[in-house]
Amino acid sequence: MTSDKKITKKDNYNTLYELVSNAGLDKETEDRLHAFIDRELELMAQRAEKSKKYQKEHNASTDEMSDMIWKIIADADAPVTISDIVPKVVDATPQKVVYRLGQLYKDGKINKETKNIKTEDTTRKVTYYSAIAAE
Repeated sequence: MTSDKKITKKDNYNTLYELVSNAGLDKETEDRLHAFIDRELELMAQRAEKSKKYQKEHNASTDEMSDMIWKIIADADAPVTISDIVPKVVDATPQKVVYRLGQLYKDGKINKETKNIKTEDTTRKVTYYSAIAAE
């Protein structure tokens, strides 16, 4: 049986619920298993809701860092790299800056250009960011 639809944990619990209902078990065992499955589904829903709440709060707190990064790029005289931005932003890590640069790029606020930089021994890629238009 091949299917392109991803089977989730919730789908599996619902299938188990049906199996328990149709297995011909004694009433006490069936009720116990149904209660267990219902509780697991309830816990999954609670975790999903908590995750949504956390993500909403997290996304709201990232706006300030995105604004700082945008300001650095908009005020720069020349295109900047991640290593130029990280020291200028409070609590920034390269990963946090890369994420926000991706969002700014996706929103159409910045340009991104990758260049190969040759040194004596190696060639490495460096990405430069510049503002499209000031806000």
